[in-house]
Amino acid sequence: MRDRGAAMRAALYALCVASLAGTAFAQSAPEITRFSTTQAGAAPAGWQHITLSSTKKETEYATVVDEGVVVLKASAHGSASLMAFRTEFDPRAFPMLSWRWKVIEGIPAAETHNRTREDAPVRLMVSFSGDTSKLSVLDRAASSFAKSASGQALPYAELMYIWGGKVAVDSITTSALTSRIRMLAVAADDKGIGSWHNYTRNLVEDFRRAFGEEPGKVTAIKLMTDTDNTNSNAEALYGDISVASPR
Repeated sequence: MRDRGAAMRAALYALCVASLAGTAFAQSAPEITRFSTTQAGAAPAGWQHITLSSTKKETEYATVVDEGVVVLKASAHGSASLMAFRTEFDPRAFPMLSWRWKVIEGIPAAETHNRTREDAPVRLMVSFSGDTSKLSVLDRAASSFAKSASGQALPYAELMYIWGGKVAVDSITTSALTSRIRMLAVAADDKGIGSWHNYTRNLVEDFRRAFGEEPGKVTAIKLMTDTDNTNSNAEALYGDISVASPR
């Protein structure tokens, strides 16, 4: 009887494992609307243009054709606003974030470490959920200010992949506005301007490195080209963005 009971428990355990594995296998990666499937001149489905403040000029975003492919073009003239795509997924299941971009006109005066000159010709921003009760008084105040200015509260945490200014590639800079925004420079200054660049990053590893904790769910993917601090011009192209499970 004891052997029969052990065998039954083993069989049930194997069945549960197989069921869970089947569920994970069937789970598909979240779809982020591809610019390449959008007609040039049309707004990409699911993407929303968000202003940061009524007092700031808005960056212009439009779908255009580049090298035979539809991409998102950003043109900033002393301006700052962003494009956001709302989503929800567990980065542990789909940690691999891939994208491409091209900077046409950079920002020579940008300085990532300097709050008064902190602009970037391209940013890919990933918003994460979390326990906001853990936030400091200063971070809560920053979130409240952002909501009053733009109508959008800051996420629990935001990891930005940026084209930095006067910083080393692969360095991480904490925003002067809030400790819940960390900027990881995947490129910097004028090196590589005028060419397409492809990236694949592990969201979980980068989040742990930037924040020193485990990530919550991803709640949004955002893009921003901003020149409001330097009052300069910038132009860039963004290609398709995707997330995937580890290979």
